[in-house]
Amino acid sequence: MEQTLLGYFFKKIGFYTLDFIQTYFINGHHFVFGLYQSLFSKLEHRTGLIVNFRYLAVPLWQEYSLVAYLVSVPYRIMRMFFGVIVLILLTLVFSAIYICLAFLPFYLIFKTIFY
Repeated sequence: MEQTLLGYFFKKIGFYTLDFIQTYFINGHHFVFGLYQSLFSKLEHRTGLIVNFRYLAVPLWQEYSLVAYLVSVPYRIMRMFFGVIVLILLTLVFSAIYICLAFLPFYLIFKTIFY
C-alpha cells in the first residue's frame, strides 16, 4: 500500500498531524511558559517579594528605632501580601490562557464535524 497514491496520502497526513502536534502543543507550551517565566520574574522584581521577605526584620532606611520597626514590618508584610496576590493572579491568567490554547484545536475539530 506504500507504493500507491492512497498510501502516500495517509503517510503525509500522519506526518503533518505529528508535525502539528509537535509545533502547536510542545513548542506552544514552551513559548507560553517562557513568557510566563519572564513576566513572573519581572513582576516579582517589581513587587520585591523576595527582598521584603529576606529583610522582614530589618527596618526601612536602616534606622534602628522602635518607630522604624513599627512602620517597616507592617509595610513589608503588606508589600509581600500584595506581591503574592499579583503573582497568584498572573499564574491564574496564564493557566486559563494555556488551557484555552490546549483545547482550541479539539473545539475547532468538534465544531467542524458537528456544525
